[in-house]
Amino acid sequence: MNKIKLMTRLEAFFNSDVKEEKKKVEEIKGVIKKLKAKQNKIKKMLEVCPDQDMKNALQLEVNIIQAQIDKGEAVLKNL
Repeated sequence: MNKIKLMTRLEAFFNSDVKEEKKKVEEIKGVIKKLKAKQNKIKKMLEVCPDQDMKNALQLEVNIIQAQIDKGEAVLKNL
């Protein structure tokens, strides 16, 4: 195999790794954006909810979503 062909294959291999990493980052950012929108929606529901049991359930859901957002942001920092 000549040098040019080998270099081309190596370059394509490393570029594919970079593309896959960028794709993962974009997917995680999209998920975080959706989670934040869902969290805001639930917070609005929490503000107008008259039932205390329902408020507790909604607050638990908000806390879980926040934990998921935090975990996603930590993963992004590591990438």
